[in-house]
Amino acid sequence: MKSTELLKADHEIISQALRVLDSMAGEIRHENGVDVNDIQSLLGFLRNFADGCHHVKEEAIFFPALMQAGMPLDSGPLRLMNQEHERGRALSAAMQDSISHARMNEFVSYAGRYLQLLSEHIDKENRWLFQKAEHILSDDEDERTAASFEHFETTIVGSLAQERFHKTIEDLASKYLSAGAVHRHS
Repeated sequence: MKSTELLKADHEIISQALRVLDSMAGEIRHENGVDVNDIQSLLGFLRNFADGCHHVKEEAIFFPALMQAGMPLDSGPLRLMNQEHERGRALSAAMQDSISHARMNEFVSYAGRYLQLLSEHIDKENRWLFQKAEHILSDDEDERTAASFEHFETTIVGSLAQERFHKTIEDLASKYLSAGAVHRHS
């Protein structure tokens, strides 16, 4: 599988987590109860999978491969992607801090900013960066990059952790996104 397809698969899981976050924020905004443990589980997923796994694969493997193929890091799309990763980390930390101090209105505000940032970020990568990557990476470079992703996931992150990430989002999605389980607010 192409490296960009592997990253897009991650984006699908992250997008599902963003839909859960949107639903949770909507419930809080409408003063409906949301289990704080569920919010903590979702924030843990965003911190450990979206940032600690997906963004690390991009920053440590994918972006360097693009740099070797001639894309500059200090300007253009790679610089923007790195800046957005950093903003996402800051917003994730702010969400965690607001939940830790039971400041639910702040959480909703930060969640909205995070949702917008990551949704737009994923769209930029899927529509522009990955298409560009497919043109500049040779088949061999792409295969090495995809193999490095797999090595990172199995050796550094671990297969069990990957399964837990997926299970967390499946469980939260069934609770917060299934018809009739919770009122959905956009």
